Amino acid sequence: MRKHRDLKGRGKSLYSAVTMSQFSNKEAALRAGYKDNTFYSHVKQEYLDFSILAKYGRAINYDFSMEYPEMDDIFPTIVNKNADHYKDYDSLQTKYMTLLEKHKDLMEKYTEIQERINLLESKLKK
Repeated sequence: MRKHRDLKGRGKSLYSAVTMSQFSNKEAALRAGYKDNTFYSHVKQEYLDFSILAKYGRAINYDFSMEYPEMDDIFPTIVNKNADHYKDYDSLQTKYMTLLEKHKDLMEKYTEIQERINLLESKLKK
């Protein structure tokens, strides 16, 4: 196979996504419904068909429409939009905002207490 730097376009995107995933090249191809050695012919294609890219995306849970927004228009049902992932993200974001608010309240109380301490210390020095 050619070196990674020689790959271009969608093939290179596929290679990068699979490399960054938890799956081997063979596993990714099999999960996408291809023979294990087909992966190598796919990554060599600069203009790899979006339907192939979308199958790999579903197989490795990667959204290629971030790099190729036109995929959303062509294959809206093929591109994997993992709803649970977005629900988890929203849940974490809500928890984070709640903790952030609590932290802000604690910092305000700390500031008030620190001001009282400073006031008491200044009275004691007099």
